[in-house]
Amino acid sequence: MKKFKLSIIVFLCCFTHRIFSQTIEGYKFENFPAKVLNVKKAKLNNESHKLGKEYKTEFAKQYKIGNVNFGGHFIIIAWGAGSGLTLGAMVDMNDGEIYEIPLNEENSYRGTYHDNNNNIFYKRGSNLFICYSSKASEKDESYVDLKYYFYKFDDITKKFSLLKTKNTTVKRID
Repeated sequence: MKKFKLSIIVFLCCFTHRIFSQTIEGYKFENFPAKVLNVKKAKLNNESHKLGKEYKTEFAKQYKIGNVNFGGHFIIIAWGAGSGLTLGAMVDMNDGEIYEIPLNEENSYRGTYHDNNNNIFYKRGSNLFICYSSKASEKDESYVDLKYYFYKFDDITKKFSLLKTKNTTVKRID
């Protein structure tokens, strides 16, 4: 029985490390650590940001079922804004305040379907936020032109800073 428990622990450690150590275009989430806090969810404060007022129902629904998924104590709330655009914000579980995340028409528009439309990447124990926009390659329709945006979140100022953008062309994944 002890060997079985040890095997499970080793498996979980390896699995967790593999997920957390994901690298996207040279950026590793583990290089931007955020301490994951064990906090009780504060009451959502929709009045703290204009998006909370405008998308009150979406915030209430996602915040209620959400868990920490970014920066150690935030819940990312995202929604489709039509025509392949994703918008969103994040809620601080400590105080229920809403903060903007760097999603807009330029960096999250999916002009072509690629990789199940998973174009936003973040981890619960990291301050790295990555997104990309996509469009069909003009040279070959079986390829997609991606423009990646890499951001670092500062938990003190509650602001994102753009680290880098990177253009790449990849084979379409449908």
